[in-house]
Amino acid sequence: MITFVVVAVVMLGLTITSVVKAMTRGDDPVVVNSVLTGQSMEVNRTTGLDVIRLQNVRAPLPKEEDVPETLDTCMAQEATEHLQSLADEGTSLDVEIAAYANAPNGELWADIYHAGNDLGLEMVESGYAVVDPASVDDPETLEELTAAQKQARDAERGIFSKDADCTLPSYVEPVLEQLNDLPASPQANDVTELTKYIGELNNLRSDAQEAVAVLTAIPDTENDDSVAALAWGDAKEEYITSLEDHLEDIRGLVEDAQDKRADLQDAKTLENSPSPDAPAPEEDQPDEQGQEEEPQEDTAAAEPTTEPSGEPAVAEAEVEPQTAEEPPSPSAESSPAELGGATDVDSE
Repeated sequence: MITFVVVAVVMLGLTITSVVKAMTRGDDPVVVNSVLTGQSMEVNRTTGLDVIRLQNVRAPLPKEEDVPETLDTCMAQEATEHLQSLADEGTSLDVEIAAYANAPNGELWADIYHAGNDLGLEMVESGYAVVDPASVDDPETLEELTAAQKQARDAERGIFSKDADCTLPSYVEPVLEQLNDLPASPQANDVTELTKYIGELNNLRSDAQEAVAVLTAIPDTENDDSVAALAWGDAKEEYITSLEDHLEDIRGLVEDAQDKRADLQDAKTLENSPSPDAPAPEEDQPDEQGQEEEPQEDTAAAEPTTEPSGEPAVAEAEVEPQTAEEPPSPSAESSPAELGGATDVDSE
């Protein structure tokens, strides 16, 4: 009876060991059917088709249709192609499937090896994946993966490069380079040059503020496992600090240039304004000249023309005796004909 119990225990132990081994090592053979993303692939197992996912790392995933590119989707196609180069269709794999957790979409998290090489580590070394520390159980493995990620970032590979417009370095680094090489301040006696200089500084300030906004939007690694958070969770604070220091410098330069320009504009205004003791310019005295010229125009208009007319001639005849030499006074015996033709006309 005791012997039977011992044999039963041994058999149970072997069975459990076999089940655990099958769960953690996977079934042999495991062959790649297709690579889906930079972190997952469909494989053929003895139990059928399954999707397995690299457990310790995260790679950028393809963006949804009509959705803008983000740091989490940047270079997703390149990451997929790189994993294909490591283990394309028909490649045999050694798989250690995690027995305690599956991804929400049904993927099996696993450590995946090909020819003795850890595919997750190779993806991190290439810069097309980043380490997810929360999913790494072994401290030595975590140290190895972290070192590989630092090497990829220092070498500017993959998502750490400037080769694609969507990467963070391709966006932030040019801004930092411009901020490190600010335009020289022009001479303080040229308003036009100072205005141009202020405009250039304001453009740089706008670019720096946008870069800070992009960095600030990256989630914290404690709250999110996005590729951007895992890749830049620590470095983003360094970027933000550097950009804000430059923004403070630019603010001081702009204020100084604005003060210089205002002083020049005030000085020019004073230079062009008349002195209180100086006579007023001619254009400021239109009234007196107008009053002197208007009588001349009236006098010219009042001069008679050579053309004969009716009543004006009579009036002229009446006026002329007042300006000509006074004739002898007519005597009481003079006839009306001698005093003027008007009487004669009436008589007739």
